Amino acid sequence: MNLRHDMLNHGVNVVTGAHEGRKGGLAVAWATQVATDRVLICVGAQSTTRELILASNAFAVNVLRRDQLDIARRFGGRHSTEVDKFEGLPTHVATTGSPLLDGCAASLDCEVQHVYGEGPEKLIIGRVVAAEFRETDYEPLIYRESDY
Repeated sequence: MNLRHDMLNHGVNVVTGAHEGRKGGLAVAWATQVATDRVLICVGAQSTTRELILASNAFAVNVLRRDQLDIARRFGGRHSTEVDKFEGLPTHVATTGSPLLDGCAASLDCEVQHVYGEGPEKLIIGRVVAAEFRETDYEPLIYRESDY
């Protein structure tokens, strides 16, 4: 049985990674905290960002606010090999070298701890090594029914 996309609410995040001068990012709705210092993301095989994450053993989760729909669409609808998703977007790095998006509600810089999955999707658990909480009272961007 397949679940409908609108069965559960998901906050939208941008997962980013970098390796050997390349950087990538994708919008994900399936990211969650699994411990006080661990997050889990799910990234499909078609993702260039997944390659960067696995090569660098690091990634960042950038938490989007409701008013950041443009950023979600920038990272959600195009492939990193086709367009520079970061063009004109202010970023910086913390500990791992993964791009952190300026202006998001929060950014979590993570080291890969575990990778699970033999199929097209990989579940990746990361340990948070640096965190930036820019806003404590914000309305998150929510993914619902293939849109926001």
